[in-house]
Amino acid sequence: MNFLIYIRQENKMEKLSICLACNLGSSTSILVNKMKQVAAGSQKLSSFDLMIDAIPAGNISTEQVKDYQIIMLGPQIGHRRNEIEQKVASINIPVTVIDAADYGSMNAANILKEAIYQIKTAN
Repeated sequence: MNFLIYIRQENKMEKLSICLACNLGSSTSILVNKMKQVAAGSQKLSSFDLMIDAIPAGNISTEQVKDYQIIMLGPQIGHRRNEIEQKVASINIPVTVIDAADYGSMNAANILKEAIYQIKTAN
């Protein structure tokens, strides 16, 4: 995670806020817990002000997600990416689809790495 060192040096990411979304928010809530466990066990990430939440995709609005740095969609709703990007276009939050293999295996470390990478490249 060399890019994480770069981000910390630039002081662009004292806070890490990730919104996960799926149809009902239930499968992503399991992933949220795994991501928080990975972050807590990481020397680099444990110092961040971490906010990771899961919400149903139908609840996504600019007001609902304004405090997040990224929205990550479960692969089962990846087809809704354009719709969701349009909903949040005014607040300029990147929207990405979680890799299906990482999602299926609940690979929280890879998903965190991808979130950090996407946040870094969006800024």
